[in-house]
Amino acid sequence: MRVVLRTVRVRRAAGQPRRRQAVFEVAAVTIGRGADQLIQIPDARLRLAHAVIEQRDGTLSLRAMTDQPIAVNGQPRQRVALLRGDVLAFADARLRVEDIRADGVVVLRLDLPAEADATLPTDARSLKEAGVRAAPASWALSLSVLALTLLWPLLTSLHTPLRAQLRDAPLVPSDALWQPGSLHTAHRSIGGDCNACHGSAFDRVADRACVGCHPGTQHHVPHGSPARARFASMRCADCHVEHATPSRLVDLGGTSCIACHANLRKFDPQTSLQDVTDFGGGHPDFTLAMLEPEAKTNAGSDAGSSSSAGSGSRVTETVWRTQMIPAGFRPKPEEHSNLKFSHQVHLDAHGVKSPDGDRVLVCGDCHRSDAGGRNMLPIRMEQHCARCHSLQFDENDATTAVPHGSVKLMFTALEEHFSRMFLQNGSGTARASDRRRPGGEQAVMTQEEQRRALEWTTRQALQAAHELLEKRVCVECHTVDAAPGATGFERWRVEPVKLASSWMPRAQFNHAAHRSSTCVTCHAGADTSRSSSDVLMPQIEQCQTCHGGSHDVKRLASDCTMCHRLHLPGRGDLVEAPAVNAARPSMASTSGVLQ
Repeated sequence: MRVVLRTVRVRRAAGQPRRRQAVFEVAAVTIGRGADQLIQIPDARLRLAHAVIEQRDGTLSLRAMTDQPIAVNGQPRQRVALLRGDVLAFADARLRVEDIRADGVVVLRLDLPAEADATLPTDARSLKEAGVRAAPASWALSLSVLALTLLWPLLTSLHTPLRAQLRDAPLVPSDALWQPGSLHTAHRSIGGDCNACHGSAFDRVADRACVGCHPGTQHHVPHGSPARARFASMRCADCHVEHATPSRLVDLGGTSCIACHANLRKFDPQTSLQDVTDFGGGHPDFTLAMLEPEAKTNAGSDAGSSSSAGSGSRVTETVWRTQMIPAGFRPKPEEHSNLKFSHQVHLDAHGVKSPDGDRVLVCGDCHRSDAGGRNMLPIRMEQHCARCHSLQFDENDATTAVPHGSVKLMFTALEEHFSRMFLQNGSGTARASDRRRPGGEQAVMTQEEQRRALEWTTRQALQAAHELLEKRVCVECHTVDAAPGATGFERWRVEPVKLASSWMPRAQFNHAAHRSSTCVTCHAGADTSRSSSDVLMPQIEQCQTCHGGSHDVKRLASDCTMCHRLHLPGRGDLVEAPAVNAARPSMASTSGVLQ
């Protein structure tokens, strides 16, 4: 709901009220002494979260968050519906509901008293007046703290069986007294067992303790790389800091990354990677992973569903390889996907023709992200294209649609359709003599009728396949090859569509975080592209309009971990996993923390 909060405070010195107004878009108005409350009233008589004002179904209501009632127009209330003019008392502060507008806007006025002068309590006395000597009391207090926080923990390290007993003793303080902070949420399943990570007293956590719960954590560089020695002296805890306040288990700073990547050839003279110092001005252009046809081999009909050859025939299969296109986009790369597609036609502002009439399309009709909003889902014919691009081959029969994806299955569907037509009365065959006479449905077909049925069915199926594959339906989007001299449906081959599933496998990108920008902001020229071979990926200059270096104050400060991961797949285990400790709690639910 939209809340207009007007705050009035009276200054003690000047005697003049100080007014301030702010507008908030919140789900509820929280009131209390805590700093996280929307209306913070610094009075010790109030709880941290004291009350909440909510708006549901057009009704504004007040709900106390404690067992202490709130004075509304002088009457104590735990829960009450608020009306225009109601006054709520919170200690010495007064909150008035000035207006509840028809459009749902709530106007509140908060009257705060003048700041009270700090005064000492009347019953305050010195140690001498209380009859306590400072020196003995100080020594006794210091020794008690030393015994509780140092000597007893040290005793548990010298005599291991005492650890559990002393920790369970009511007089022994909690481990939290000497910890710099609580455990991260991902490690809460460990509970209070410090020994799960800290093998011995006063020793740093070893990497083997980490991989005991996070097996399979990959290294950063591959086996055999000279840069692997760089990580010999590094520990998991150098980047993954526990007990920090606030707890941040992954180091988001880029200082450690730049320490190596600013001069990579110092650690690996043969590396193909380029040096990086800062995203704002010291980062190379992006490198794209593209599927490229590399060679052709002969394969039988069982080579895959894309093969359209009959039994025993030989067809040519294209071998595809992922190639990294060097940074700079020079010359401008082209994608050879075997797909015929024009973004300009489909994004026409006047719409495209469909069975339901002209339809105006936007990028989101085909390009949709996964549930997390990070990656884009693949485009499917049945889900995204079939609404406009029908595979129906008989305009008079809506059920005559061929399957998508296989020429052999398409031809089988055509043969089944025309076989049914031949067997039906008045089947629409080319000659009257080819038709079966009425009343003969139950009679067994003669060999001559079977021959005529097979010839007519095959002829009609091939004619329909020729129309679909070479003239109007399949050829509109696919590359269709026709083998010269071949007969039957084996003559056609539809080249499979090969689209890159990940253009930048060395980086990660979150589409959900960029939903405030239009698609063409990053994918420039997508609305005017006429060919599917156009590579519409952004260059780094486009990203740098919004993202700067780690210390940039004018743009969004972007560190290395925003786009890159340290533990890369296929690099080998970081540390050889130790034997599984049955007493150690399972961390399967958090196995991705170190990723």
